[in-house]
Amino acid sequence: MSDPVNRYLRRFEPSRLDRDAFDYQVLADLESCLLVGCRAPGASRGYPRHRHPQSDQIYYVLRGRMVLEAEGVKYSVEPGTAVVIPAGTAHQNRYPEASEELHLDLLVPPPERGHPLAEPAPEGAASLAPPDRGLVIRTVAESTPSHPVPGFTARPLLTPGLGSPELILVDASVDAEEGAGVPWHIHPVDQLYFLLEGRLHVEVADVMFVAEPFDLVVLPAGVPHRNWNPGPGVERHLAVLVPAVGLGRDLDTFVDFSLRDERIRVL
Repeated sequence: MSDPVNRYLRRFEPSRLDRDAFDYQVLADLESCLLVGCRAPGASRGYPRHRHPQSDQIYYVLRGRMVLEAEGVKYSVEPGTAVVIPAGTAHQNRYPEASEELHLDLLVPPPERGHPLAEPAPEGAASLAPPDRGLVIRTVAESTPSHPVPGFTARPLLTPGLGSPELILVDASVDAEEGAGVPWHIHPVDQLYFLLEGRLHVEVADVMFVAEPFDLVVLPAGVPHRNWNPGPGVERHLAVLVPAVGLGRDLDTFVDFSLRDERIRVL
């Protein structure tokens, strides 16, 4: 029987990826999104110029530097930066530093099963970029922090009004103190945590575990969960909510969830 923790916890392991070429690891393949961890060796390039016809693409750079060219304009993307590339936007990446580059890559909504993730968009091809949307680049320094519960800080990076209408991306931190964290609650959407710093104790239904940096926690819509920081130090993670709902619109619904000492015996 498989470990129940594996339903909710996946680890990004760049050391297992190709050392000499751009490579990726699928971390979550859901109906709401596709999330992969990517590694590029120093002084390399990603895929040839391409576009995603139906999906917004979101990058979050973890390490190194990415040079992104989108519709003929170049952008330098540093660690801790989120980027939204609207569906249909032609783009390509290169990684000019000598050291490796690591980033998270989300496609929302995910491409239909059995269909290509992208299509070629060579120089001179007609642009399919939406005229009312452009590339969005955001850092945590540009966000306004809030404190929904004691010891928990949320810094929205991307929202439906600023980024992609398909998701919410929050830089969140939990203090290492009694009472900090979020008690039992549910979401009407899928939620994913990607650990950046510290340790986070998570309970999902009747499963509990401790997540550490480069762990992805997958919390399906409607499943009760809670979290707190066992310390030492502040814990920090990216929280992704997909499909997007408006900030402040019943994003969290608190529940009284506990196991009862009653069982059904299976013969």
